[in-house]
Amino acid sequence: MFAELAFEHGPVGLVITDANHRVLTANPTFTTITGYNNQGVVGWDIERFHSQDQQPEYQRIRQALAESGYWQGEVHCHRKNGERYPELLAIEAIHDTQGQVTHYVRAFLDITSIKQTESQLRQKAHYDPLTGLANRLLLRDRLEHAIRHAERQEHALALLFLDLDGFKRINDSLGHAAGDQLLIQAARRLGRLLREQDTLARFGGDEFIILIERDVSEASAQAVALRLQEALEPPFWIAGQHLPVSASIGIALYPKDSIEADDLIRQADSAMYAAKRAGHGQYAFVDKALGRDLQRQLKREMALHEAIHMPDRHFRLVYQPQVDLTSGKVVGLEALVRWHQPGHPPALPNEFLPLAHSLGLAVRLDRWVIHQAIAQHESWVASDSPLAALPIAVNIVDQHLLESAFDNVPLDQYLRSQVGDASWLTLEVASDTLACEPEETQHLLRRLKRLGVTLSIDELGEGRINFAYLSRLPFTQAKFSGSLVSTLAKHKRSRLLLSGIAQMLDSLGVHGLAVGVENQATADALVSEGITRAQGNHLARPMSVDELAEWFAQANQET
Repeated sequence: MFAELAFEHGPVGLVITDANHRVLTANPTFTTITGYNNQGVVGWDIERFHSQDQQPEYQRIRQALAESGYWQGEVHCHRKNGERYPELLAIEAIHDTQGQVTHYVRAFLDITSIKQTESQLRQKAHYDPLTGLANRLLLRDRLEHAIRHAERQEHALALLFLDLDGFKRINDSLGHAAGDQLLIQAARRLGRLLREQDTLARFGGDEFIILIERDVSEASAQAVALRLQEALEPPFWIAGQHLPVSASIGIALYPKDSIEADDLIRQADSAMYAAKRAGHGQYAFVDKALGRDLQRQLKREMALHEAIHMPDRHFRLVYQPQVDLTSGKVVGLEALVRWHQPGHPPALPNEFLPLAHSLGLAVRLDRWVIHQAIAQHESWVASDSPLAALPIAVNIVDQHLLESAFDNVPLDQYLRSQVGDASWLTLEVASDTLACEPEETQHLLRRLKRLGVTLSIDELGEGRINFAYLSRLPFTQAKFSGSLVSTLAKHKRSRLLLSGIAQMLDSLGVHGLAVGVENQATADALVSEGITRAQGNHLARPMSVDELAEWFAQANQET
């Protein structure tokens, strides 16, 4: 009785066949799963329910049953409507008293939902959810498999480590949604170039890895790198604007550079950093000396990270006077930061600021410099020092012009919390960062202007700048770059360029100031072009507060 109930109402499909695998009876669950009427299939060879491509497997099942009388495993069958589905099947032979097979009992489950869940879990575990590319885990599995195969076949492999240049700036200025769109579009372009047997993986952030398994040589790996870079050359349409993007690529070869998967990835990563140091849009092969360089680089990064989080211990400000070339009077100061490390001379800003910028620490250091300059100005005011009458210029990185640049406190809000009157403060922004700033930056600049802050363009003459765009921004001062100023006395074309820029600035109401004046000939050339405000070691070197006070007193006596 109970057996009959289980057969009729059990959740498992049951089919009883004769010794020749022809259906004798089937339960209602069989009909539910397959769609076939259990009475209508009587006499059918059970093979008819198996998918056509399962014929070899079906023959192996019969062989196993003939040998042991039992088999269990996964098969693919089809329903009455032709739909294919996976089935977990167990078959057991029934014997008579003489040991001869009289029947077979087949119990099976439709495992479609289980397979779908497995597929979803496998997708999540092995594929990047944003781009759909192989993730780090799947890449490593394929790389290890490729290495084993290459070792047996004595073939070479190539691993290309690709990093999008300038991605962080785009992500920070336009937002993470724009950054995600850039990654998706870049992944599509890269994927279209690769062969089916190659692997393109998103390794993390804006980093991609390409595994090339066949027909590999240095020349072919180089050709792939060039094609990948060319694919990224057309600007990307992101957030309503065209964005130029390039890539730095490091190339490691198996077995030349390493025979271990993890080390091969590290070597390609190291080569990528070598390419990035050479400039955007470059590629580089593995350099064995690079490992030592990267160790030194890592040590320096750790030291700078520690220094910026404890700035009072590691940084000092010096002040360089800005002078009127016609009268000799001091008209302003620039606050310059120096990094002091034991056993080393003080490091200049161009020696550590790019690294601070890449580590995302430059804004934090900017805030400290501004705070120190404010404290020094207030000290001069409190002591009735004549230095209090001089404006102080502070250079800030472009990231500082974002609303949420640091602790979600915009720069104008920070200044309000630090100083009542900011009319003595000049903030300098590098010219090449002003090509196309987001709208939020324009609003921030105008709020700074309303605080009384003077806004200055730095390094004019080195990068590109859109004067039409500049005319809409509240800048009233511009610094001509030292590289341009230093060539004035020797090259007529430099003087023509400087003169043209100066006239353009004058028409916009922007006053020019020259930096890098290292000799009298340069100073005379500036005056002849009508540029009278300048700074440089020929006029006055950067000085500590005490040195500045002594120098300023003497300069005032002489003028």
